[in-house]
Amino acid sequence: MGRKITLTGDDARYIEHRVGNVSDDDREIQMNGKRVQYVERCGTQAPHFPANHNEQLGKQWFDMLIANGFIDRSSELDCWLYQMGFSTTMPSEVRPIEWLKTVETARLMLTKVHGNLIESKELKVARMNELAALCFTKQGEPLKLAKPRKEYSQDADTIENFVPTVSDL
Repeated sequence: MGRKITLTGDDARYIEHRVGNVSDDDREIQMNGKRVQYVERCGTQAPHFPANHNEQLGKQWFDMLIANGFIDRSSELDCWLYQMGFSTTMPSEVRPIEWLKTVETARLMLTKVHGNLIESKELKVARMNELAALCFTKQGEPLKLAKPRKEYSQDADTIENFVPTVSDL
């Protein structure tokens, strides 16, 4: 059975990243309202951060971010792992992760996860900002990271103080 996609509302937006070898399905798409946008990107590789760490660490970050309301509960673990560089296995459909907190907490999370790559200059801050806009959304729009500024909040403390458990793999 094919999927049915219905977009309604003034700013409804649906973006789907699909790998090039996935066949089309029988979708019925209905669009209503002003500024409704449907984007389907087919290609060989969806945008993602460089490979870094492992899937176990990525799952710990994912669980913490879901539990504390940083990312939408409907976020898919396999998309998160791939887009953040915790896994090199690209899901058949890659959807952006909806960030629910401030853009500064997003920056804190990204720099904490990928600080080792930034320090070694394998990932430049400008590229991190570009990838954030491709891999995350905020209120349905691509996430735009602002210049760094210190945020004093419980959310910022939650990210700064998060220490994943490291196993002896």
